[in-house]
Formats: sequence, C-alpha cells, structure tokens
Amino acid sequence: MAFVPTTNSEIREWLLRFHASNDSLDVSRLEDIYTKDAKVQFGNMPLFEGLDELRSFFKGTWARLEMMHHKIESFDMVDNKIYQPCHITWKVKNDPEKETIVVPAFAFVHLETSGENRGLVKQAAYYMDGAPLMAALQRSL
Repeated sequence: MAFVPTTNSEIREWLLRFHASNDSLDVSRLEDIYTKDAKVQFGNMPLFEGLDELRSFFKGTWARLEMMHHKIESFDMVDNKIYQPCHITWKVKNDPEKETIVVPAFAFVHLETSGENRGLVKQAAYYMDGAPLMAALQRSL
C-alpha cells in the first residue's frame, strides 16, 4: 500500500487494498495498512494507539467472524485525508440465527505522505452502529 493516491482511480485502488487487508481477517496484515504508531478511534471507544493495541483489539473479534466485507459507497480526498462512507457486512461463526449483518459506516483516514510510512494510515476514525454485530457475537457464545 506504499503510495499516496492523488486521482480518483488511485483513491479507489488504495481503498480496495485497504479494505481487502481488513476483510482478510488476518491481524498480521494490519502492518500493511497502519503506521506502527497509528492512532485509531472507533466511535465512542477509547483511542487505540499503535499496531499492538490494534492487533489485540481485532484478534479476538476477527477470530469469531466467518466473514467481513466492506462495500465502498463513495469517497473524497482532501490533501492526505480520505473521507469514505461504506457498508460493512459480517457473518459471525456459530451464530444460531446465521444472520447476515449489514451496517452503514463512515471512515476518516489520514495518510502519511513521506518516509518509510508513505501511504500508510497514521490516524483514523470510524463511525458505525456496532450493536447488531455485538448482538450476534453474544448469541454465538
């Protein structure tokens, strides 16, 4: 992901790679997306600082997912900041209801523009209603 997009087609390509890394549910791929000291906010949750905190957070949740998929609705980029609404689809392992959960979400992604971290996320904020996913995770226990 080592590039900073400038055209609409490059932004779309960057976002597709970004979402593919997340949708892989492989925490080892987080370093392909984020700087080592990235700051990431998920709604009202405490701020995550650095790859280790992000790995710990995702490891438990992603292990319980059968699949996750991000569908890009639109996007815009101003300077090195990407704004992107999307829909996220999840299926939870062992969910007795076998529900397919789809929620709208919004991402703000601030990219590093120089050095070895060029093109990686140094700051991000994600907003969505995670209640349907949390309910399915609770059911699957």
